[in-house]
Amino acid sequence: MFIRSLNEKVQRRIRNYGFRLTPQRAMILNAIARRGEHVTFDEILHDVRNVAPSVSAATVYRNLDTFSRYRLIHGNEVAGGKLYELASEQTHHHLICHKCWGDTKIEAETVRKLFTQLDKQTGFLVLGEHYVFMGLCADCRKQDGDTLGRFHTHPKFRSTSSKRSKAS
Repeated sequence: MFIRSLNEKVQRRIRNYGFRLTPQRAMILNAIARRGEHVTFDEILHDVRNVAPSVSAATVYRNLDTFSRYRLIHGNEVAGGKLYELASEQTHHHLICHKCWGDTKIEAETVRKLFTQLDKQTGFLVLGEHYVFMGLCADCRKQDGDTLGRFHTHPKFRSTSSKRSKAS
């Protein structure tokens, strides 16, 4: 059972790994595909429960972990939580500004050169295919200089972190 909204790379990996695509897994992948890049767990759970209210948070967490191991999705820690996206046809990485939250995609080749240099200098082989680099974009640097001050929580996680702190 393939989902039209899944890109060919994800569908190919599902076939190659003999991955069992259950209805719950299909709902989770569809939720990520529909929302596009940078989807939070809460957004995924909300979308899945709109279709199937009985799906537990644990089921979604377990499947996100499985999808990550099969490299069907990427999950990256970003300033307060984890953001998910489907594995892309074109391998890319992100430069995310910690002030304005602008997201600049960079080609894999740019980062691959850095990783090759690290390997030559240190013998360390970087593994993985999707990275997020946090910093300051050119506009924010022009406006405020190279100082960031304290790190802020990504806007998608602000309501979640305030709920958690009230619960403690």
